[in-house]
Amino acid sequence: MVLVTTFPRSAFAATVESAGGVPVFSGLEDSAFAWGEGAIATYQDGAGYWVATDRGEVLSFGTAEHFGDMAETSLNEPVVGMAPLESGNGYWLVARDGGIFSFGAAEFFGSTGGMELNSPIVGMAATNTGGGYWLVAADGGVFSFGDAVFRGSTGDLDLNRPIVGILPTATDKGYWLLADDGGIFTFGDATFHGSAPGRGLKDTFTGLVPSSQGDGYALVHTTGRITPFGTSALESNGSCVVDPVTDAVAAGDGALLLRAPRAVPAGPASSKAASVDSAFLTSLIRHSQGCQTQMDLAPKSLAYPLEEPVKTSSFGWRYHPIWGNLQIHNGIDFIGPNGTSGGAARAVTAGKVIFSGDLVAYGKTVVLDHGGKIATIYGHLRDLPLSLGNEVTTHEAVGMIGTTGLSTGPHLHFELRVEAEPLNPEPFFAAQ
Repeated sequence: MVLVTTFPRSAFAATVESAGGVPVFSGLEDSAFAWGEGAIATYQDGAGYWVATDRGEVLSFGTAEHFGDMAETSLNEPVVGMAPLESGNGYWLVARDGGIFSFGAAEFFGSTGGMELNSPIVGMAATNTGGGYWLVAADGGVFSFGDAVFRGSTGDLDLNRPIVGILPTATDKGYWLLADDGGIFTFGDATFHGSAPGRGLKDTFTGLVPSSQGDGYALVHTTGRITPFGTSALESNGSCVVDPVTDAVAAGDGALLLRAPRAVPAGPASSKAASVDSAFLTSLIRHSQGCQTQMDLAPKSLAYPLEEPVKTSSFGWRYHPIWGNLQIHNGIDFIGPNGTSGGAARAVTAGKVIFSGDLVAYGKTVVLDHGGKIATIYGHLRDLPLSLGNEVTTHEAVGMIGTTGLSTGPHLHFELRVEAEPLNPEPFFAAQ
C-alpha cells in the first residue's frame, strides 16, 4: 500500500505552493508569525508576492517590496483579504468588517468599516487602474469604491453556500463571484464558462484564477487541486497536505496557493462538540488525502482495533449517553472482555499518523491515513505516544484505551472513513 501524504515542517507555519511553474521563495515556513487563514497577493509576472496573516502582518518575497503592515496595531476584526496595485508599488488589506488599510502608493477610497453588514467581508479586488476596489461579503453583497463600478451582486439571493471570492474581468467592466462549492455568478461583461456543481464536483473551493487568454478561469479547490474552465489551461491534481489552501492568486501564466494551519476545535463541552470535532476530522482527512486515488476496501480486510473486543455502541443513530438527544454515531465503541477497558488500541491496517491531539468530544485522538482515501480514527485514548508522520503496522498500538473527552467510562471510539466520510466498519473486520 503506497502512502503519499506529506506534512508541513511546522504546525504553525504557512506555506506557498506553485501551479504552472511560478517561482516560490523560501522563508515563509521560518516566520515567527501566528497564522490564521491568511491572504496572498502578487503582481506582474509572479516574480514577487506578499503574504498577510489574519493579524495584518505582511511578509514580502522576491521583487515585492514591504510597504508596511498592521503588526503593531490591535485589530477589531481579522484580515481576510489583500489586493496589490498592478505596478507593485503598494497594496491594501481588508478586515472582516470591511475596514481598509492602505500602504505604499495604494490610496484609501472608502470602506464598510462603519456599516452594519448582513454578512462579513470575505475578500477584495482592485481595479487595473489602481483607482478603486470592490469588497465582497459572504452573502455575495458587493461594495464598490473609487473607480470600481458596481455591476450587481447576490446579496438579495438565498444562497445555499457562502461566497468566498471576487475576480474582476480584464476590462474592469464585470466580475465573477465564487461560492465555496464552486458555484459561479457572473456580472457585467464576465462570461460564464461553467461551475464545479455543473461538472458534478463535490468539494470546497477557495479561489478563482483568470485564464491568461482572457476567456476562461480555473477554480482552486481547498485541497490544492485546480480545475480549468473555458480556455484556461491551468490544472493540477493538488498535493496531499493536511493544511487547506486558504487563498489563491494568478501569477504570470500560473498561480500561487497559500496553505495555512487549521484551527483545532476547542472550547466548552456541549451537545454540538461531537459534530464540530467530526467536521474538523472530515476536513483534515479530505485535505491530507486530496491527491490520492480511491481504492476499494475489501470486506473482512481490517483487523479489530483491540484484542477480544466487546461492542458497546453501534454505528448509526443513537441517544447520546451524556446529552440524551438523538445523534449520529460515526463509529463503533469497544471495550475489552469482562468489561475491561481493553488495553491498547491497535492499528487495523498499516498507515501513517496525520493527527495526534486533543479534541473536545473525541478526547485524545489519533487518525491514521491508509492510502486510497481510507482513514481510521481512534478516540478517547488515555495517551498519545505517536506523533505526526509516524508510520505504524497492522496491530501496532496507537495508544491506551481511556476516557478522555466526552466519555462515560473507558472505551475506544473507532471510526472508518472512506473519502473522509464515516462508513460502518463492521463488514470490514476480519474474524477474530
